[in-house]
Amino acid sequence: MANLCERNPKFSQPLVLLGQQREVPRLNSVLERLKVDGPVGLVSAGWEEDEDDDQWVRDAIDAPVINSQLYSLADQLFQQDPQVIELLRERQDRLREFREINELQTEHLCVVARELWQRLDVHAGALGPLQQTIGQLQAVDQSYLEAVTTIIVEYEQRIAPKERPSILEYRRQVLERLQDCQALLIAGGHVGVLLNRLNLCRLLQNIQRPIVAWSGGAMALGERVYFYDQFLPHTKREVELSRRGMSLFTGAQVFPRANQRLQLHDQRELGLLARRMTSQCLLLNERSEINWSASGELHATDVLYADDLGQIKEWTP
Repeated sequence: MANLCERNPKFSQPLVLLGQQREVPRLNSVLERLKVDGPVGLVSAGWEEDEDDDQWVRDAIDAPVINSQLYSLADQLFQQDPQVIELLRERQDRLREFREINELQTEHLCVVARELWQRLDVHAGALGPLQQTIGQLQAVDQSYLEAVTTIIVEYEQRIAPKERPSILEYRRQVLERLQDCQALLIAGGHVGVLLNRLNLCRLLQNIQRPIVAWSGGAMALGERVYFYDQFLPHTKREVELSRRGMSLFTGAQVFPRANQRLQLHDQRELGLLARRMTSQCLLLNERSEINWSASGELHATDVLYADDLGQIKEWTP
């Protein structure tokens, strides 16, 4: 497959994306290759109240770890300036309304697409309608993404973070904690919460360090974030577009824990997912690694991709 995956040209430091790490962490070997021997910062806001449950990260690497406290410091911000959390909750209510409508549209289109795929073997005429249905699904995704982005931008303007002392202080506190760090680690967890805190802090715009992100943290750095677990009950198993990511890389949609959350044995499900994505559908496991050097050179190991037929192949950039 031709390489369409690129690092954002505005981001010039090394960037490493990994699959899940807690069970068999490979963080230390990655940091050694990056020649990081000093303190590293950790963003674990996606773990929410368990943000400080980071002992396994400290045990996994030789360098000192400084937790950014993005989540707990934001909680302090909300207590000091309750209008911020009120506006964010109001925003969340509006986003939830759009999400419910989007779930309805997505579910119905996915049901139709599955039925049409099932008929391909006996009715060649089903291919055109299948492609139309996938196109409709992509259009729904794009329309939803634009609506969500519009709401987020509207509330960004209402909150006015560049002029709000409480948020400026929040950003100062986080940056002060991380000022001596040689690299930044970004964990997964609840990707929506992680994105909210990263955007509130503007951390990635204000700290120029090599980044190593894993699991949901790796997905958060791409163009789009999806929620997915096809082993949940049917009514909630559809792969669900959530919002824009941080766009540190483009041209690839990464799915961490793919073997645990996607039906990799089902070619129809995987083929439909690959066709729905507007970029390469990459499947990450605990051994996967995608990395860009400081000069932008791209390497990958143990990364798979799904093609339009639902076949799984090795991905070579």
